[in-house]
Amino acid sequence: MNRRGFLLSIGAASVGTGAVFGSGAFTSIEADRNVNLQVTGDTGSAQVGFSPGSGATGIIGTDSDESVDIIKFEQTDLNERAKTTFENALQVDNNSASKVSLYIDDSTTGIGDDPTNGEVLDFRAGSTDASIVGSAQAITLDPDGGSSDGGYSDTVEIDIVVDLRDDGVDGSNLSSISDVTFIVEAVQQ
Repeated sequence: MNRRGFLLSIGAASVGTGAVFGSGAFTSIEADRNVNLQVTGDTGSAQVGFSPGSGATGIIGTDSDESVDIIKFEQTDLNERAKTTFENALQVDNNSASKVSLYIDDSTTGIGDDPTNGEVLDFRAGSTDASIVGSAQAITLDPDGGSSDGGYSDTVEIDIVVDLRDDGVDGSNLSSISDVTFIVEAVQQ
């Protein structure tokens, strides 16, 4: 092969290689990295702490199951056809450096503030007595140690309301609820 043909074939191979591999752009990279993640209980140094409130005598308990804190609402003698309110039953503390919004997920059947739809368990912000079920009802908690700017300080006590007054609503509506999901989201400033 002559020298000119050899150089031409090397040049063509270089152009072909460049066309196949592009200009350095990529579509995917997968890399393993070490991380150190730790969890803590609902009190103490947790980003958001949950604990019995000042009015929770005998109705809110805590338990640990496989190192996860569980808050238990323990009330077995509720009146039928009555609305029962447990004021300041649960305390929520924002221990983070960020302002957060707090609400209860409304996708669980039986949770909400409309007993005519079978919603028998409601959670209300103590000072305003407004339901915090659903994202539209979220309340804002200030950062840990922050001062209130029209919302709540870094701590709020939650009332638990059980409303069994409507026809067709009884203890079975309440006993079908096994989990309540609290949603806390950082507020963009």
